[in-house]
Amino acid sequence: MEKRGDPLFSILLIKVDNYMEEKNNFVVAADLIMGVLLILFGGSVVRASLKMKVYKTFLDAPGFFPLLLGIIFIILGTIIAVSAIRRNGYTQMKRIFTRISFTELFKSIRFRRVTALVALMVLYIFILIGRVHFALATAIYLFLTLFYLKSTTIIKIIIISIITSLAISGVFTMFFHIPLP
Repeated sequence: MEKRGDPLFSILLIKVDNYMEEKNNFVVAADLIMGVLLILFGGSVVRASLKMKVYKTFLDAPGFFPLLLGIIFIILGTIIAVSAIRRNGYTQMKRIFTRISFTELFKSIRFRRVTALVALMVLYIFILIGRVHFALATAIYLFLTLFYLKSTTIIKIIIISIITSLAISGVFTMFFHIPLP
């Protein structure tokens, strides 16, 4: 059992404190970035909702609910950003971004994985949907995603992709009576 006066215990506490401080710096900087992004996103939602057509009154217009959501995003983003600024978020963000080597970031495996998954989503949403039948587009997307993530064997990936896409398509068209693209 280590005693509190032990130098090894003190070194361990210092390392834990440094780790927690470093982690807190990242959280504060991330809060500032996320707050600003929420404000921008909320503003774009409000702008888009105000461009929607009003039939009788604005309360029953299709843009009313998105307007409320946009305002909520702006309010929550402001709360997060102000909180981060009070906790020196801007200073922490400058410190983090000057310390990070962007070439190392772009070379990291995590960045490449996220980029590949986002590229698969872009392929699915903007290229496959609307040009290929929904079930086929979904099966292709699921197959490519599961294959890239190496989730299981090829046979299981094919079976999962086909069954899942057919189930989704069937439920929406037969039970919910919602036509899919």
